Amino acid sequence: MLIEHPALHGLATYFARYQSMLKAVAEQGERFHASAQQSYAAKVFEKLAELELDLSNLAIASHFIRALSPADRPEIYRYHEENFMLRLAAIVEKAQRLVGMALLLKAEKCEGAAGTVFVIRAVKDNYPEIALSLERLAALAAKQQKLRHQSPYLNLSLAIAAEWESDYFSQQANLLDELTDKATQALNALLLAMSAVFALL
Repeated sequence: MLIEHPALHGLATYFARYQSMLKAVAEQGERFHASAQQSYAAKVFEKLAELELDLSNLAIASHFIRALSPADRPEIYRYHEENFMLRLAAIVEKAQRLVGMALLLKAEKCEGAAGTVFVIRAVKDNYPEIALSLERLAALAAKQQKLRHQSPYLNLSLAIAAEWESDYFSQQANLLDELTDKATQALNALLLAMSAVFALL
């Protein structure tokens, strides 16, 4: 899990204290004032939780694809594949937002495809490994999007699709699982590269 990455150990204490104060608020109605470090840690862990959710949704999408049979309508396959691609694109954007937040960049500049370019340029000189990790993650999504448009299954009729081998969907799901693993590795590499940033807290 991303939240257990060694690079986050220094933030964990601040986040634990933040959570305990939130619990006290919920149970006793007390007010609390988080320190800058605690608020920073909470934002990092919040963004990591979002990334964890997207990674789990990638696995769910490939699971549904693996369960399909040649008798299923091509639209069902396209739906689950599109869901996978949307989640993968979200991971790229949320990763760049995480970096932007961690380095106190302007949030609005870190949004969308333009945000990827902005964040990479902003960190390239001082944190080249962070820039490289973001580039690799964005390249994964871009390559899969290109391959997706070349997929012969996207334009098949129902009659033709029914004649395909039953293991087609399993093969596609395996490829998506491999892509999920690569995205996870890229995120772990990103966190490792960000350890120098977190150490400044």
